[in-house]
Amino acid sequence: MVRLVAATTLAAISFLSPGCAQNSSPVDGLRAGFLNPPDSARPGVYWYFMDGNMSAAGMRKDLVSMRRAGIGSAVFLEVNVGVPRGPVDFLSDEWFGLFRYMEHTADSLGIALTLGVGPGWAGSGGPWISAAQSMQELVSSSVEVSGPGRRRITLPLPQPKPPYFGMGSLTPPLASEWRDYYRDVAVLCFPTPDSGAAISDVDEKALYYRAPFSSRPGVKPFLNA
Repeated sequence: MVRLVAATTLAAISFLSPGCAQNSSPVDGLRAGFLNPPDSARPGVYWYFMDGNMSAAGMRKDLVSMRRAGIGSAVFLEVNVGVPRGPVDFLSDEWFGLFRYMEHTADSLGIALTLGVGPGWAGSGGPWISAAQSMQELVSSSVEVSGPGRRRITLPLPQPKPPYFGMGSLTPPLASEWRDYYRDVAVLCFPTPDSGAAISDVDEKALYYRAPFSSRPGVKPFLNA
């Protein structure tokens, strides 16, 4: 008799369970996921290594700190930005050893790694990319004229903006292409404003020299209109 009651009770529970699940609201699942986020919801970061400056100790400290902060993935990128050269040559035996160590450590901490296909943000850098196909910037020059009347005017050739990280990061052939490539886009004519006011922080607002926030002292967290 006891066994029969127990079996009947288990059967009732098994039949009731699906009904209980159906009565749960989507909001309940959202609330549960907010209170205890799954691993799939953890954010990712870019992980830069500058000019061969890398070590096993530094990699481990970074990865442990990422895990402690809740980071779930990292995009591994190496860049040449003109800082003092580090001791590790790209694709050397030492580099491969550090790469294997990084991969093993990240896996043990549950951090997914993604490899950047660089160089360049879109992975399209290389000597096979012509100047016309490369990333470009919009530059300008200006000249004031007075009228009325008709006249032929030669506009000054706009000069490129100096690279944010300096010309030292460009090889001489690339520097020459960077300096010489130019194409006309448009000519704008308008009356000179009476106030003569200029846009403040115009180079930052045009992203010519907008340094990442917290990358160095004095970087504005945002730009006023």
